[in-house]
Amino acid sequence: MIAKDKLQHMAMGAAACVVLAAVHSMPIGLGLLLGCAAFGVFYEWQQWYRKEGTPDAWDALATTLPGLIAYIALEVHKWTL
Repeated sequence: MIAKDKLQHMAMGAAACVVLAAVHSMPIGLGLLLGCAAFGVFYEWQQWYRKEGTPDAWDALATTLPGLIAYIALEVHKWTL
């Protein structure tokens, strides 16, 4: 079972994907991947900086995961066209 904390990070990553898809200025798949990764790293960094919560690389990865899934899905979709 996936921990509640990781699911929350995945939800934040998915929300970041939606926002980035609406305001992208580069290839959408790459923008989603890079944006979610940046958001995940920034969120963990601010936890460390503010001394709130426990920064965790797995949390950053969980936040990045929706962007990675979107990137892979869009790339595979290109290959099938």
